[in-house]
Amino acid sequence: MVLLLITAACGGNKENAEITKLKEETIAVHDEIMPQISLFDRQTVRIDSFLVSMDSLKATNDALDTAQLRVDLTQVRNRLGEATDQMMQWMKEFDVNPQDKSEEEIKSYYQSELEKIKKMKNLFDEVSKESAEKLSDL
Repeated sequence: MVLLLITAACGGNKENAEITKLKEETIAVHDEIMPQISLFDRQTVRIDSFLVSMDSLKATNDALDTAQLRVDLTQVRNRLGEATDQMMQWMKEFDVNPQDKSEEEIKSYYQSELEKIKKMKNLFDEVSKESAEKLSDL
């Protein structure tokens, strides 16, 4: 009986360590990409100012295709907003300390959340690169 309790306790500690690691990794990825939201907000404002001042841009560069630029900038602005909205939704739904679940369910939950936040990191990286490229020419 005592051996069974010791074995269960040790196994539980291993499981808890795995859960803690998954939770910490999930939060670390979140913490890595979260600061980009303020950059995305600034880039959105910058894009909006370019969209309003297309005539000025055309005046400084007669060869500029303002119709295509408007489409490109609008798409980038939309992607910046979508990435930010996805992060806000994820944060709203993320349960830091799930209760009333088995350790296996909690582990599965954090594995799933880690995958979601990693996909979001890829999205943030793509959108960040795309917006930097579009804005670098202006």
